[in-house]
Amino acid sequence: MNELKGKVCSSCGFHMLDPSFACMKCGSDALGEYTFNGSGKIYTFTVVMVGFGKLAERAPYVLAVVELNEGLKVITIVEDIDTNDVKIDQPVKFKHMEENTGPIFQPG
Repeated sequence: MNELKGKVCSSCGFHMLDPSFACMKCGSDALGEYTFNGSGKIYTFTVVMVGFGKLAERAPYVLAVVELNEGLKVITIVEDIDTNDVKIDQPVKFKHMEENTGPIFQPG
């Protein structure tokens, strides 16, 4: 089972994705392991028509900022979606972590 792993700051409660070595909000290094529930919504997005590098063959694809239920916003690729049907506030869920790309989401 694919899980979206991260950290939670023991000092201020801020959530972040791995890798994290200190809190991005307060600077504390008191971090605990955290597993996100993987659900969220599209906060904003663009359709990439001309990719570069290893993403060139993936184009066109949806590059989105997803707001997780826990409040964290992450930049991600949304797969398994028609690029003409993407909408702000559309529910999505974590699909898998792709090496050298990051988290991949799908409609949820």
